[in-house]
Amino acid sequence: MSYVKALAASIWAGWQRDFGWTNPIAGLSLKTIAPIASVMTATTVYYLGSVAVGAFDPNHLAYILIGAALYAHVAAYSWVPSLAITEGKWSNVSTQIYISPKSSPPYLAGRCLASFATSAITSIGSLVAAFFISESFFRTSIPFIVTPLSLSLLLVALVVNILASMGLGFLLGAYTIFATKFEWALPTYVSGVLMVFSGALYPVTLLPWPMSAIADVLPFTEFIRAARDAFVYNSISQYSYHLVLAFLGGIVFLALGLLAYRYAERRARRLGVVDRKTV
Repeated sequence: MSYVKALAASIWAGWQRDFGWTNPIAGLSLKTIAPIASVMTATTVYYLGSVAVGAFDPNHLAYILIGAALYAHVAAYSWVPSLAITEGKWSNVSTQIYISPKSSPPYLAGRCLASFATSAITSIGSLVAAFFISESFFRTSIPFIVTPLSLSLLLVALVVNILASMGLGFLLGAYTIFATKFEWALPTYVSGVLMVFSGALYPVTLLPWPMSAIADVLPFTEFIRAARDAFVYNSISQYSYHLVLAFLGGIVFLALGLLAYRYAERRARRLGVVDRKTV
């Protein structure tokens, strides 16, 4: 029960950190601007390039819209554990978190879950906005399959992907415990890596080997594939296959992330650098 209470309190703290300075509607509206810009940038680049060579395909545009929205969604909340650690160093929160030897992972997980809820809402909002903007500017019908079933399948995929994203968050957190530089740039790094290795904008088979083989089994790749199965291809069998792989890969990622973070945390406490601003 102590873990559950710590997790619930951390989710509330994360929500207050994001929206305590404004009302939730205004905060969510502002947080939707960046995902919309990300999706529309990818869409515009594809549209202009494909039209120039006479190879425009609405199905490919739908493929890119889904990938651009979801890789940005993962990047938006997987770095939150690093953000929480950095905030803890500079605001002297770390000494309050480490009251007990098991208090840190629930706190980081709670902050990550709070950001997941925000990012899921803003990413879906950006996808809807990009859909209508694309139809208005590019004068093309994007072949999304929008039904109660497809929306439910997308929601399930978003929840399943929490495992992998939280695992990535703990891996980044293991680095941030010792870092005093560049941790604020982590969102850019994470976004770049996910864009390349998750099949967000193009199939991972286009990558050179062995990068293509690694990217092909990543849970983030399977998560985006599952979302496309629901919204573009209407393939329930392929959706189930990719979702199971995303779930299994997520468990592996979470386990590795927790192991790496636990090791880094124990070492940082032995060295006395948990709340030190310059290591």
